[in-house]
Amino acid sequence: MSFFDAVYNKLFKKHEPNTVLSHKALKRSEKERVSFKDWLQDDVSSTLLEKIHKAYHLKRTDIEGEIPILLFRSVYANGFAIKNNIEVSDRDFHFLLDYFKHKLLALGYRQAGSDSKVTAKDGFVLTVDKFYMKPPLQVEPPIDQLYGNIAIELHLMDDKPNYLKLMASIYSDRMYKEHQDFDELVELLLIKDAL
Repeated sequence: MSFFDAVYNKLFKKHEPNTVLSHKALKRSEKERVSFKDWLQDDVSSTLLEKIHKAYHLKRTDIEGEIPILLFRSVYANGFAIKNNIEVSDRDFHFLLDYFKHKLLALGYRQAGSDSKVTAKDGFVLTVDKFYMKPPLQVEPPIDQLYGNIAIELHLMDDKPNYLKLMASIYSDRMYKEHQDFDELVELLLIKDAL
C-alpha cells in the first residue's frame, strides 16, 4: 500500500467509532508563532480578553454574557470552558490556547506535555489540542502547587472550534502547600500584558 493510499484510507474510509487517526506532539510553525505575536499586539486580543473576563464574572452570578462560558467547581478541580460563538473567531480560539499557555509560563509554570489527537467519532472528526502545565519542580515538602496542575484543551469538530477548556486540578496531600485561589488565576490570565 502506498503512502497516499494509507493517508486516504485513514481520512476517507469508514472508521470504527473513536478510531485514532493521529496523535502527535503539538508544535507551532514559525508562521503560526508570528501570527500569534501579531495577534497579541492587536487591539482585537485585548477586547476579546475583556469580553471573556466580563462573561466569566457574569456567569459566576448566573447571568449569561456575550460569550457563553461554562464553569466547573469542585473540591479538587476548578475550570471554565468558552463555547463556540460569534464573538470568538476560529482563529482566536487557537490563539487563546497559546495565550493561556504563555501566561502560565510567565507565572512560573512549566510545560509538562502537549499533544494533538485526531479521532474519527460518530460521523465527524474530533481534534483535541492540549497543553499540560505543572508548577515548578520542587523536592522538599511542603511543595508549592501554585494553582494546581492545569490542562488547556481546544476541542474542534471537523476543524471547527467547539470549545476551549482550562481546568486546574489540585493536590490535597500534606506534602503540598494549600493551593492558590482559582479566581485569582482567572484574573491573572485575562489581564493582558506583555508576555
